[in-house]
Amino acid sequence: MKRFLSILYLFILTGSCVCARAQEADVYLDNIIEQFQQSKGITADFALQGEANSGLYMKGTLKMQGKRFYISTNDLTTWYDGKTMWTYAPGIGEVNITTPTRQELAEVNPYMLLDDYKQSFIVKELNCEQKGERQFRLTPTKRNTPIMQVVLTVATASKAPISFEITDNNNRKMLIAVTNYNDKVSLPASTFMFDSTQYPQAIVIDLR
Repeated sequence: MKRFLSILYLFILTGSCVCARAQEADVYLDNIIEQFQQSKGITADFALQGEANSGLYMKGTLKMQGKRFYISTNDLTTWYDGKTMWTYAPGIGEVNITTPTRQELAEVNPYMLLDDYKQSFIVKELNCEQKGERQFRLTPTKRNTPIMQVVLTVATASKAPISFEITDNNNRKMLIAVTNYNDKVSLPASTFMFDSTQYPQAIVIDLR
């Protein structure tokens, strides 16, 4: 997979409850995003898995600070400093430099989906079977987007994302499970920039 509703009730009282629930979900997601933005740095491990017959599976590491991030897997390493993105593919020894769009950022880092969720998604809280967790379904407000929906699971106490289940417009699902989440890490700015001295043999392709 490439680098990535509401129920109508007849009674006014019931409809008011649904509206209040939606507002509560928005407030909760706002708190999560505020936590991202105020953190000096976030680190986490993740495992990405596609459907059973897709053969898609990878593990990796994420480092993030505000809109900047670093993601490393066996196949790719990506740095984004808030403007420029470097993507290194060790298998072919190339680094692509781009100025990514918002959609391209979300395909690489699912946390970026939350950055402008109020403009891009309708949010509905789901009934969560696991104690200590909350689940939210994000449905795009626009048609013809590559994503059909995102189901976000969050740990209630820490407000830390546990998983993202992403369904694309072909109804294919991809699950990203997050572990070892730490939002109290100090990360220097160099974390989010490609250092050519560390990859002297890499071929740099500037696509900006």
